[in-house]
Amino acid sequence: MAKLIKLSDTSWQQPFRDRKKEHILWGSHTEVRENCNFVDGTRRLLQISFEPRFELDIVDYFQITSGREIKFPKALVDMISPIVLENSESSFIVTVLDAVEHEDGQVGSTKDLANLITARATTIMARVGQQKFRKQLMGFWGDACALSGVKEPKLLVASHIVPWSQSEADSKLDPFNGLLLAPHYDRLFDQGLISFKDDGSILLSSIAEKLPPEFGLSKSMKLRKLNPKHLPYLAAHRDTFGFA
Repeated sequence: MAKLIKLSDTSWQQPFRDRKKEHILWGSHTEVRENCNFVDGTRRLLQISFEPRFELDIVDYFQITSGREIKFPKALVDMISPIVLENSESSFIVTVLDAVEHEDGQVGSTKDLANLITARATTIMARVGQQKFRKQLMGFWGDACALSGVKEPKLLVASHIVPWSQSEADSKLDPFNGLLLAPHYDRLFDQGLISFKDDGSILLSSIAEKLPPEFGLSKSMKLRKLNPKHLPYLAAHRDTFGFA
């Protein structure tokens, strides 16, 4: 592993030198373990910060198992591996968040850390997963709205058919549990004002039928394509919002 560059007692810069390993694990090194009281098999809270130029929005808190080598979760590996493998002169910064002492010299309370871990660790993995989910939808739909075909990637929304909060673990990041939609169609779909048949034809609720032309809705509209794997999710959406 590459030698870490110490930035503070709880923060180190990790160069991308051993590119076969550094997108999979982080070698904590002796000084890190000593300064941050690492014990093999414990769980610690880290922050991984990439250079702004990579536009990789994973600067957040998350929990990871510690030891002499800290393995990154698979979802994170999938996101950072292209960065590490293709940018040998770059680096990221690892900060051990739950090793920072308060003014009274005490490390954050167990309760405080538990709350932080629960709230923030979930956030980072959800965020990383959402980026992968969006990338897959952009690929499937050709960077265009699944309904209108409008190509404006910065505005398109990676919308879950069955919401994240209601999905099983293997469905949360399933690209077939998603549609790439322009913002107004995404909102209509999310609120159950529109849905789709198994052939992709649009279904309009009684409210949607009364919306003005500016909403761009028509009973003749249809999703540009569908995979059979979409159908169970679309059926669940119709059931949830009472479409026949």
